[in-house]
Amino acid sequence: MTYTGTEMQKTNAEKTNLSQVSVNEKEFSLLSNYVVKNSGIVIPAEKAYIFETRLSKFLVDAGVNTFEELYDYIINKNDPLFHQKIINSITTNETKWFRDETPWKVLEEKLLPGLVDDLVSGRKTRIRIWSAAASTGQEIYSTVMCVDNYLKKNNVKDISLKDFDFFATDISSNVLEIAKKGRYDRISITRGLDEQYKAKYFSNTDSVWVLDPEICKAVKFEHFNLKDNYQIFGSFDIIFCRYVLIYFSDTLKKEIVAKIYDSLREKGVLFTGNYALYDLFKNNFDADFYGNLSYYIKKKR
Repeated sequence: MTYTGTEMQKTNAEKTNLSQVSVNEKEFSLLSNYVVKNSGIVIPAEKAYIFETRLSKFLVDAGVNTFEELYDYIINKNDPLFHQKIINSITTNETKWFRDETPWKVLEEKLLPGLVDDLVSGRKTRIRIWSAAASTGQEIYSTVMCVDNYLKKNNVKDISLKDFDFFATDISSNVLEIAKKGRYDRISITRGLDEQYKAKYFSNTDSVWVLDPEICKAVKFEHFNLKDNYQIFGSFDIIFCRYVLIYFSDTLKKEIVAKIYDSLREKGVLFTGNYALYDLFKNNFDADFYGNLSYYIKKKR
């Protein structure tokens, strides 16, 4: 059998025991700089194994034997699809339904009464909510279910999900495709979702839990890098940017917080994760508290 040069390279790479391929200092520098430039995600040196465990499969795809050769392949080929696969593999997509619970208690008990009153009175024509790191959809769908449940439980007349814009973005195209389908396996459906919401908003088909189509239709999903321009999306009343800032450089964290500030309407609310980042927000936001949760309200300049 005769091989072309590329085929021979791929055959050689397939013979390589990928479990033994490690990232050296130069390769780590090349790959980590590439990831920061294209996603904003910082991979610390002590986590170099992330490249080894998540990118090894691409050595075969690219027909190369080392991570330096993989880097050269990525740069020289300049293939947007391959680039996106790399970013998809690097991102962390940990999520669950109603994660930490408290943000949705704040939404239901402290925010929705005023927001609904704004709609009823005509002070606002729409309420806009953005999940800025949506992963496989649990966060934004939890929010839609919370709003829908609030409206029905309180017998709110003439206001429905159609008066809300639910918007969700993520840098990973893979997780967005999962989110759009609104279909979850028997493990992911149990992570944070209580029986009341499961019974009310899901149906079970062949071990797959299918979300109510009305909840799915309420959400607009879009592929988006938080390094990019937010102005194209307009302004929001609430932004969830949870458990994602920790992955970025200090400089990018400040840039993102500034852009979130500009994307929030007057007295708009920002939910982050349960970590101490108040110094990032103190100039532009007032902190409010609910139990052990800190969340942030846009200051008026």
